[in-house]
Amino acid sequence: MRKVLPSVFLIVGTIVGAGFASGREISSFFAKFGVYSLFFLPILFIIFYYVFKMLLSIGKDKKFESIKQLNSFTKNSIFMNILISATFIIFTSAMFSGVIEILSYNFTSIPSVVFYIILPIICFVVLKFGFSGLVKLNFILVPILILSILTLCVFATFNPVTDIIFIPASSKAYELPISIILYAMGNLLLSYYIIIKAGKGLDEKRIKTISFLSSFIICFVIFISIVCLIKNGSAVIDASMPFVALSYRMGELFNVFFLIMVLLAILTTLFSGLYTSCMSLPLKRHNIAFTIICVEILSLLGFKQIVDYIYPIIGVIGISVILRLAFAYKSSLKSSFNSCNNKVHSPSKQTKN
Repeated sequence: MRKVLPSVFLIVGTIVGAGFASGREISSFFAKFGVYSLFFLPILFIIFYYVFKMLLSIGKDKKFESIKQLNSFTKNSIFMNILISATFIIFTSAMFSGVIEILSYNFTSIPSVVFYIILPIICFVVLKFGFSGLVKLNFILVPILILSILTLCVFATFNPVTDIIFIPASSKAYELPISIILYAMGNLLLSYYIIIKAGKGLDEKRIKTISFLSSFIICFVIFISIVCLIKNGSAVIDASMPFVALSYRMGELFNVFFLIMVLLAILTTLFSGLYTSCMSLPLKRHNIAFTIICVEILSLLGFKQIVDYIYPIIGVIGISVILRLAFAYKSSLKSSFNSCNNKVHSPSKQTKN
């Protein structure tokens, strides 16, 4: 389990990021459909399990030093590479907006413009000098964050803000499978390179175990979260950060603790997203400055708006990227098999001659 658990926490941490920790993703992709969403979670589990398994297997068999090398492996066009870079920047802008929203809401005496000036400077300094420590921080943060979310959801489920559970105004159950696929593929697009890197040195048995545990933990937390949001009605579901809104009811101590956890989750995701965006850009110079400027401009759209309206588009792009990756990997395995087969048969041909 020494190699299994760190990989599980890494994968879960890439999926249970800031959008999840705030409750916005769960509201937007699941809870808004009501109880119907609970019955479709097995589909989400299957998608995560098989894609995690494929990505870890790619990492076991192949070595990629950068996202650009991985994009070359899938033979992406220049347009597709630019599109992937754009999705990383959009995702990161949501994290930037989330940090600003939390700080502005809790420090009302400080104008928001101050945070818009200070945060880019912090991002620049971290990317230049101190990114490596954030990876270690995630290993500690992820289990604590998951336990905090579960504690909050269990409390809020048994102590809801209203006696009227959420029922969708119009049942659009036919949209639910699409929403689940877009959620899964959007998150996989934003984390596929990290998961591939996690496959290094793993054997097939560990890969299956890691894929199963990661998928189970993610789906279990989503299940508890959906039940919690449905029980607390439309006012909570429509909130920009539903879990943060619910945390205020659990006392000042837990509220402060939960806010710190969510803020740390958003910051680590923000810095990771900025780093990935910089690495994926085709620019030779000024990648960091260009990325931070783009992220700050896009963040003005607002956290809720980006998650609700732009994340589904990221999901569509994710479907294309994951499928291309699957076909490229299958093709490489076939080429390797044919190559080995030719080597095995060549001596027998020479013997006959």
